[in-house]
Amino acid sequence: MVSTNKVNTQAAPIDAAEIKSIKEGTVVQHDKFGKGSVLAVEGDFPNLKATINFDIGGQKQLLLKYAKLKIIV
Repeated sequence: MVSTNKVNTQAAPIDAAEIKSIKEGTVVQHDKFGKGSVLAVEGDFPNLKATINFDIGGQKQLLLKYAKLKIIV
């Protein structure tokens, strides 16, 4: 299934301040897994881990400081 939603591909990967702002419901973009919605965030900065339900690949847990996400919404 191909997503027809347009994504701002000009957005830069998130920085430390944006990592701290990610919470349940945040919509993100990942180069490999596509668009996803954050289901939960756990841990303490800088080792925050998010559970994200992606369009491609389903549910994944990612360490945010390495995930190279772009915040969409």
